[in-house]
Amino acid sequence: MRTPFFLILDAIIFIDVSGCQWRLLPKEYPKWQTVYYYFRRWGAMDAFAEIEDSLVEAVRLRRGESPQPTIGAIDSESSRSALPRSQKGIDGNKKVKGVKRNIITDKDGDILEASTTPANIHDSKSAYALLAMLVVAFPWIKRIYADRGYRGNFIEKARHDFEIDVEITHSNYSGQFVPAKKRWVVERTFAWLENFRRLCRNYEETTESANEMLLLIF
Repeated sequence: MRTPFFLILDAIIFIDVSGCQWRLLPKEYPKWQTVYYYFRRWGAMDAFAEIEDSLVEAVRLRRGESPQPTIGAIDSESSRSALPRSQKGIDGNKKVKGVKRNIITDKDGDILEASTTPANIHDSKSAYALLAMLVVAFPWIKRIYADRGYRGNFIEKARHDFEIDVEITHSNYSGQFVPAKKRWVVERTFAWLENFRRLCRNYEETTESANEMLLLIF
């Protein structure tokens, strides 16, 4: 009897949320070897990204919004790696040895595109590749809000190559926390990641696998 694909997907999400090891997957799920096989296979097929895109469109329609967003927000965060053999780099600014998660969200904070790189890769370099993926899945995006880390040539390249305006929004430095205008949603999305124990640190050997775990927060 073939194992239902939904049950396999549910098992993968359980791993992401609970943070347990593959071999400790509860007995009500299929064998961990089967679940891991499909995790790797679906990841290689970009299936998680396709599911993410479809769900974002469905959620936006349910909210009474256009299924195609025109505005987004971009940001990154560095996460320490827990495995000595995993792909990693050192974020000299934040003093973190691990990976860097780069995401673009819509105005509601739902992830449109995501990439995971070693932490030493500069934000602007990762952002350019992220925009290249974004315009394929969401070609109606016209404006992206970002912090000061994305200043410089990236703004001109985004306008010239993708016809996307990158607007830099400044944080408040008065001593009292004030959410960054129009960019706070992407920061809130990073806070949501704390609900997924597999994402509190990076437990994946490759950045590809780490990014697949990130996309599972749908």
